[in-house]
Amino acid sequence: PEARSITNAVEGEPNLAIALALSGRTTDWDAVKRAATRLRHRDYGLRDYYVDVRQAFPELQLYTVTREEYKAGHRDISAGLTPDEEYRRTLGALFALYWLARVGIDGECGLSFGVDDDWAPRKIPEQEDLDGSAALKKRLTFYCNTPWKKLLQLLVDAGMLTERGGRGGAVEVAVPRMCAMLALTAIHDVFKVEALLPRVRPEHAPFKGFAAGDVINDHDVAMYYVLDHFPEALPSFAGLDATQRHSVLFTQSKMSFNHGWLVQAEAPPHALFARFKRVIMAGEANPPDVSFYFVHWLTDLAGAVPNPLDGSERLVLGFPYQVLGSFITSFSVLSALATQTETEVFETYLESYWRDAAPRLRLPPPPPPGPR
Repeated sequence: PEARSITNAVEGEPNLAIALALSGRTTDWDAVKRAATRLRHRDYGLRDYYVDVRQAFPELQLYTVTREEYKAGHRDISAGLTPDEEYRRTLGALFALYWLARVGIDGECGLSFGVDDDWAPRKIPEQEDLDGSAALKKRLTFYCNTPWKKLLQLLVDAGMLTERGGRGGAVEVAVPRMCAMLALTAIHDVFKVEALLPRVRPEHAPFKGFAAGDVINDHDVAMYYVLDHFPEALPSFAGLDATQRHSVLFTQSKMSFNHGWLVQAEAPPHALFARFKRVIMAGEANPPDVSFYFVHWLTDLAGAVPNPLDGSERLVLGFPYQVLGSFITSFSVLSALATQTETEVFETYLESYWRDAAPRLRLPPPPPPGPR
């Protein structure tokens, strides 16, 4: 997108700074709904989707915003990337969402292998293609070992997809919920752009550790602040209905959840889940909201390497597939934190992991559930 500059006079005022950067552009909700509605249409290619999301979300141009005047010690992007790289990371997250929604069609190949020059998913490589290519072997391993049905179920659990007639039926898009995830994915990292960071107003202070007059230099907290106090500043959030705005706002909470501790058995239930549980209760989140958060977490991670046409290099090449598989297995269990205790969720996870590992490790089946 064309780079735009923010003046010193509007820095720290998100309603003014964002309006200046967007130059009057608003969300094209027809394009948003078209993208959501057609995600599982076989003839809806990645290039078509890219055109739709570019047309739909004006906030995508915020990733290239800079300060009008140079400030010593400051960068354009807080993560240390260039604006172009941060923009491409956001496209990577949007593309990961496209591929996840198309599991069972071509999503497995797209996420694993990326696309060719015509933006069509690359095919599964032949044996002769693998010789001498460690990266391609990793891609094939990811393709063959990822629990794709569980990933698709995650989107069902999040309310973004439905199964016609119940579990096992034809998969369809739940358009309002998918629109919310598309909007969240488009806007979620805009406050890595330092020129857009908000300053806490006196009437909102203190705010999550920031005092009046402080610039909120944590991009997730900055997003929560703006969505909570200036919801009209980001048109793609403002145009969602109240239920979807609530779910999007929940994803910006500080969960303080260490997934690695869970899958590597490094902490007891309270240490693992207490903070996460408190956030869920404070945000009045339900199990679909928790699953919605994990879809966002996964697509954000999937787009971390700014090469969006090459599938998810972060997941495919930079992540042990056994660990990722454990993460994916945990998603359906963790959503129950909205209704169960930390210990109940932990026990359910262990039972689920045992069932998955039993055939591979020649373990007996887990005992039947007893009284908790």
